[in-house]
Amino acid sequence: MSKRIAMFIGQLTQNYQTNVVEAAVAMAKDLGYTAEIFSDLGTYGENYLHAEGERNIINLPYLEDYAGIVLAPDTFNVKGMYEELADKIQSKACCPVVTLRYEDERFYNVKIDDIAAISDIVEHFITIHGFRNICFMSGRMEMQDAQRRLQGYRETMGKYKLPVSEHMIFEGDYWRNKGEAAVDWFLGGEQYPEAIVCSNDYMAISVIEALRARNIRVPEDISVSGFDNIDEAQYSAPPIATVDVPAREMGQAAVRTIHELINGGTSPKYIFVPVKRKYEGSCGCGNASKNNQITELYNYNQYLGHAVRQITFMNVDFENCDNLEELLNSAFIYSLNFVYDTLYLCVCDNYIKTEKEILDSEKYSEKMVLRAVLSSKRGIDICEESFDRREILPERYKAEDEALYLFPLHYKNHCLGYLAMQAGKIDCLKEIFSSWITMVSSFIDKINLYVENRSLMEFREQSLRDELTGLHNRRMLEKVLKARCQNTFVSKIEFCILSIDMDGLKFINDTFGHMEGDAALCALAAILKSFESDKFIAARVGGDEFTVCIDTGCDGEIQAITGKIESKIQEYNRQSGKPYRLSASMGYAFYQEDKDLTDCMDRADKNMYTDKAKKKKEGSCR
Repeated sequence: MSKRIAMFIGQLTQNYQTNVVEAAVAMAKDLGYTAEIFSDLGTYGENYLHAEGERNIINLPYLEDYAGIVLAPDTFNVKGMYEELADKIQSKACCPVVTLRYEDERFYNVKIDDIAAISDIVEHFITIHGFRNICFMSGRMEMQDAQRRLQGYRETMGKYKLPVSEHMIFEGDYWRNKGEAAVDWFLGGEQYPEAIVCSNDYMAISVIEALRARNIRVPEDISVSGFDNIDEAQYSAPPIATVDVPAREMGQAAVRTIHELINGGTSPKYIFVPVKRKYEGSCGCGNASKNNQITELYNYNQYLGHAVRQITFMNVDFENCDNLEELLNSAFIYSLNFVYDTLYLCVCDNYIKTEKEILDSEKYSEKMVLRAVLSSKRGIDICEESFDRREILPERYKAEDEALYLFPLHYKNHCLGYLAMQAGKIDCLKEIFSSWITMVSSFIDKINLYVENRSLMEFREQSLRDELTGLHNRRMLEKVLKARCQNTFVSKIEFCILSIDMDGLKFINDTFGHMEGDAALCALAAILKSFESDKFIAARVGGDEFTVCIDTGCDGEIQAITGKIESKIQEYNRQSGKPYRLSASMGYAFYQEDKDLTDCMDRADKNMYTDKAKKKKEGSCR
């Protein structure tokens, strides 16, 4: 019998989802199961094609291979995603299926009592605070929990014989986009609201911000409550009065139910997990200390500032990548901004076979190819290993009892493959991870276009060469040095910067003309080009300035190279018949991992100028 449990849960970077999954994974491991978690990152706005690419994650697994399936329907914000998935499970899976926070009569359901929870909040405002004019902001009304929470509000207002007018109910979006409109609606009623009950914390935060913008104090003028107890609710000023949805208990209950059913036990169709009150702050109760919240908020703001900078740099660096290997090496460096153990980049085999064409497939192929293994401890391994999609990963990479997290890789609705992740904890993914995986997907597709468009690639290659000398230019040097710094970080490769300045170019130009000056520059460039290899990259970075990157950490090897360059310069002077002597001053420095690259280049320049000063003193340099 299979010992694998599949979980389908959307937007895994959110608090509720991470708590559910971590508890479910731990419970599965204790009971001898391996969990595989399939997650999309959600979609915003009206980008239909992007939504289709996210939705495709439900087509990745073979549903008949699992001992149990856990679903979190209300975490999917891609329209129709749950309905399609549920139909697939109904027709293909042969195992117990449990939903969380949702009611589907085809499956077992772990729920909270939304009606009772909202009723308790409304009753709190009525009996403790004496309020009578209590407004309600619902979630999206196509969602079951939104319908039940509205029902709880109506029933409780009716229980206390309190009227509910048209302007006392507003349909929200379960996000922060409608706070302004909701407050305008409530304030436009016949009576001034005493309290606003919101169906979740995000909407409560947006309502408080809208009230504050109108100089309305919370809770002094209007009280507000939320639902879910997300982290941001406690960072709010004041903290949101809310109820805590026991996410961890729900995840554990789902896996426990599957285990009991597999082993011949029984379970009720609906399993209820009680919520916990957090009534203080925005409702007017309590005087909770905010010291911890202020510290956490400060730390989170610091993280967000770092995230914005990293995302900006990531976009710039990815844009400079011309092939998949460059992109993956750059992606590895930025992956160290979030916490994971190992990442596996798995692409569809038709992407590999048609790497010179634009990928048109919208589905996963039966054969997948592992293209890279990124380890936070061991670095990156570029590979090309074929395997059956049914395996999810090649067998040798699987760790017994260790959960796998699967995310779609796509550009719009073009299916590129998926990312498999092994991680001890997933509560540190947050914003950087979402941006990272989205950008990796997008730039994989861009690179595919670069390869397709030969003329564009030739243009990019030309843009990396100095037009006069044919050597690499400063742009190419920057790419090379960036790659060397990354490789040094990953595998401790040593390299050296050699700074070269042609002597006497002004004298040649002034005395023999600029055409002769150009000829002298080309002669020195040809000498440097004769050494060119994967380990010797020379670039013209200015009028008479050249920089060379050499892969070595040996001082004797560098001295031998500079000696050979000098010998070739002398040989040119003997054979050229020119009325001037070609000359170059040189200085070098080794890159030190604990210092910036600019430090290495500055030291190389200083050593070059020392050599130039010595030549001037000896009279061999004009």
